[in-house]
Amino acid sequence: MAAAIVVAYGGSTWWTGSKVRSIYETALDEMPKQTALVRVTERTYERSFFGAVSTVTLEIGCAADAATAPAVAQAPAAKPAEGEEPQEEEDGDEADAKPPKPLRITIRDTIHHGPIAGGKFAAATIDSELVLDIKGQAQAEKFFGKAKPLTAFTKVNFDGSYAIDMAVAPVKVAEEGKGEFAWQGAQAHIEVNAARTKARYDMTMPGLDFNYAAKGVQMKMGKITAKADMDGSAGWILATGKTEGRLDAFEFSATKGLGSSADADAPAGTHKPVKVLLQNVDLNGEATIKDGLYASEGTLKGQGKIGETSIDKFEMSSGGRRIHAAGYRKLADAYLQSTALAGCGKSSKATQAAMKALADQLAPDLKAMAKYSPEFGLDKMVVEIGGKRGELSYTAGMVGVTDEDLQEPGMALLMKRGVLKANARLPVQWLEQIAATGAESGQTPPPEMVAGLVEQGEASGFVKRDGEHVTGQVEFSEGSLKVNGKPLTELGK
Repeated sequence: MAAAIVVAYGGSTWWTGSKVRSIYETALDEMPKQTALVRVTERTYERSFFGAVSTVTLEIGCAADAATAPAVAQAPAAKPAEGEEPQEEEDGDEADAKPPKPLRITIRDTIHHGPIAGGKFAAATIDSELVLDIKGQAQAEKFFGKAKPLTAFTKVNFDGSYAIDMAVAPVKVAEEGKGEFAWQGAQAHIEVNAARTKARYDMTMPGLDFNYAAKGVQMKMGKITAKADMDGSAGWILATGKTEGRLDAFEFSATKGLGSSADADAPAGTHKPVKVLLQNVDLNGEATIKDGLYASEGTLKGQGKIGETSIDKFEMSSGGRRIHAAGYRKLADAYLQSTALAGCGKSSKATQAAMKALADQLAPDLKAMAKYSPEFGLDKMVVEIGGKRGELSYTAGMVGVTDEDLQEPGMALLMKRGVLKANARLPVQWLEQIAATGAESGQTPPPEMVAGLVEQGEASGFVKRDGEHVTGQVEFSEGSLKVNGKPLTELGK
């Protein structure tokens, strides 16, 4: 009986070991298909009966031999006429243009085969960590101390699904007399199904503090939490599902101002302190695919303070609708696989030529997506200050595109079927406050002139007065531009 149990356990261990290795092989083989900027340069898998050690080196960035497109044929340069100076080459430093050096990261996974793995009933458990050389370890200790920069623990279930608990160590850097940076690290829990088409995660970042005393700049970020439940069956570039996030607080102050005004030798009186506070910031997003059309929307809202002005509420909603999913995925895949668009060209001319070739190649697919009346924009931006409420919105898209329209050049199609709508509703009091602030530097007229300017704008038809508010509407459709419902050519008459 004991022998039977040993044989059965041994068989289970061998089976789970084979299954885990298969998961690794599949995942690493698929990685280069996602983007040209991530490559597996080295990988080893040393398997024993009760476990294995996998070591993978990833290269992130432009490959050393990145090329964008064949050289563009150039016509021979014309000989200068008698008495003329030879024209200088425009190439400049073309031959010296080089893409950034890629970053290399090595990850070592120590794998324990099941069915009892690491004290858990699982197909396997995996302990992951970064592998650093002596130089890399010395650099890491400057930021992370003796803690491991990145660690992860993975539990692999018998059906091939898995869950990862990941942690990034806190970072602290200080330079005497200049400033310090302290980040409290991050933790995440990720669950992925066996087919790697669905994922859910929870992430927490406790906060960070940054102080640049030399420039009088301080920044504090409170706790950030985020969670999502996503479905990538149509490809992760078209992932659907819901996302939620929250930022407890964000504070930023620059006692010496920003830009040139922050310089120590700036003229007296030019230092304009900047102070921003955001609180209880919530982010919600959702993406769906229905009848082959992709739609996404996101909402950001919270409250805060800028200088001495309290913002009772701010809310912004934006999104896109009726995006042809198959066409969008084709465009996105081409973009992610293009080293040219990532700036990996050996010269700017080669990069420009490759980008133009890719744009020409994808133009028919991009135009075909216009048939589905795509639309995107800022659906709503609302700000409430001192009981006053301001609103802005815009949408842009294509409407009524036919097969015949697709035969026209892109710009002609856009002018014929493109639609743009924008609306604004702002309190007059805000315009006066903006004018008062800008008048100090001579950038805006004095606040007492605002009422007269509004009247002139209303008389010309560019704006409308609605009680304490000024409103405006702009619409471009069917090749014509209207302001507040009237053709632009009729305004001011």
